[in-house]
Amino acid sequence: MKGMKQNQYQTTRRNRWGMVGVSAAIMLGLVVVASLVLNLENEPAVSDIPVAQQGVGENTPPTAQAGHDPVTIPKIELPGESNVKADMIGLVVYQGNIYTQTGTQITPEIAKQLRGDKLGRSKSGITEWSSSDDYTELASTIGEMDIFTVKGYDADFRIMSYMEHDGEVYAELYEHLNGITVTKGEDIIGKLNLMGNMTSVKWQDFDSWNMGENKQHKLSGDAAVQAFVEALYEAKPVAAEPLFEQGIYETGAGEQKFLYIQLQDGTEVQLRLFKGGQYVRYANAPVFFQLEDEAFTTLWKLMEE
Repeated sequence: MKGMKQNQYQTTRRNRWGMVGVSAAIMLGLVVVASLVLNLENEPAVSDIPVAQQGVGENTPPTAQAGHDPVTIPKIELPGESNVKADMIGLVVYQGNIYTQTGTQITPEIAKQLRGDKLGRSKSGITEWSSSDDYTELASTIGEMDIFTVKGYDADFRIMSYMEHDGEVYAELYEHLNGITVTKGEDIIGKLNLMGNMTSVKWQDFDSWNMGENKQHKLSGDAAVQAFVEALYEAKPVAAEPLFEQGIYETGAGEQKFLYIQLQDGTEVQLRLFKGGQYVRYANAPVFFQLEDEAFTTLWKLMEE
């Protein structure tokens, strides 16, 4: 990966805070989404904002399977009645599926370049009081934004909210990561187009991430990174819920690190690594990926040097 570049990205999520005053309706949506960001990055914390039930029937978690058996991520089910307490994430409804906030960042400039075909305009109004009747096409928690496809990515997987105001671009990616069966890492990670498209990799330790210090370090060792990604594509899926119950998020600071992979198209994929068990998690999908020991350990050691 010669020619790696270090780029400092100000996420579009941050840019949203610059939208204060655009409109009351849009601001309401952004406030909701912003509150959800904390949930995504600190799971399994439960939000007080109930909207979408995830799981089959009574919020059934995906089933952990031995070996390389598949993990089924149930389709996010809509609440049957209003004011149902449940986990809440930023979302957009598109073609009957729920697209949720992602672990991939995109700058306004890159969003403008990757903006594809317009799919419509999202509607505001999804709140803790919403019922299934409110989850119509393009209903959302983000207010009114134009929704587009993303060049280079399947619309069945990823879409983009996009708005320009006073010369500023506000955009965010949303992904369909439910209602699928995962047999190995490639089933989700492969959709991110990592293989052959990485231009640079950075990492951050838990304390820096937890304190919002943004102390990221360039990761050298191209061969180790390549081996890690290849292992990630072949990694064993493990259902998230049992790992939550075992306290995987309560492990010490030395047990978790964050990886930021810059791609040629300008997007930045964020992965969370857990030393114990050699697990990797992407976004809020309720599944972890367990890598073979050598690829994971070799990369981990590079982040300790």
